[in-house]
Amino acid sequence: MTRKSSGVGVQHAIPIAIGLACGIYAFSVAVPRLVTQLTGVEGSFHAERCTWELDSEGEAQWECEGSFTASDGSFTIRRIEAAGVFDSRPEEPVARLVDGPSADKAVPPDMATSLVPMGMGLTAFVFPAWALNAATRDAAERRRRRRAWPAAADLPPNFGPVRIPPAGSAAGSAAAVGSEPPAGTTPKHHS
Repeated sequence: MTRKSSGVGVQHAIPIAIGLACGIYAFSVAVPRLVTQLTGVEGSFHAERCTWELDSEGEAQWECEGSFTASDGSFTIRRIEAAGVFDSRPEEPVARLVDGPSADKAVPPDMATSLVPMGMGLTAFVFPAWALNAATRDAAERRRRRRAWPAAADLPPNFGPVRIPPAGSAAGSAAAVGSEPPAGTTPKHHS
């Protein structure tokens, strides 16, 4: 069975670039947050300045800046932004994690806030990976065909019912649809 051409071409460059950009962006957001969640310093975030915005469902989401104090009291960060949003303005201290005394974001301890963007990043990488793999296979197939029979190098991968004689055969290129195969060869049946 002959594999049909994957159809990967120049027209796929934009979706490939978008998939790669989305995947890279999702990982650039999620990986630092995940590292902080795994190795960061625990403490409490005290909201001081908050702004709200309506989400797509018409509910308020709050973004806040404030101060962070480590649980062990080893340091305090006077001005830090809370990563993520709150459903309402936090009146009490909220559990957060930071990289250290020089951090600029306090991240929530919930791992889902890191794993969901990473999953989205992996999903965004699927199309570019498939397209690049298919393009590589097609290029390898063209190289293989060029070595086997140089005159057929520019033909499409699926020749249909046309019989291509083996290189060096006496039949030449006159073999066509409905012609008899050269003596000593077995005809291939295409489905």
